[in-house]
Amino acid sequence: MQVIINGQSRQFEGVLNIQSLIEQLGIDARVCAIARNSVVVKKEDWAHTMLEDNDRLECLQFMGGG
Repeated sequence: MQVIINGQSRQFEGVLNIQSLIEQLGIDARVCAIARNSVVVKKEDWAHTMLEDNDRLECLQFMGGG
């Protein structure tokens, strides 16, 4: 399956949901927001949101600073 993450095409095998994707990518879910095909997905829905071929994901990671 091909998924476009922050503008870059990535290949993945098998069935994938948002939760398993961010775990595979090593992203800290506590400081991350995900939009799938321009629609923000609530964190409580990540495990139930199945990805499809050519989905476009935007992953925004929040960071502190001054």
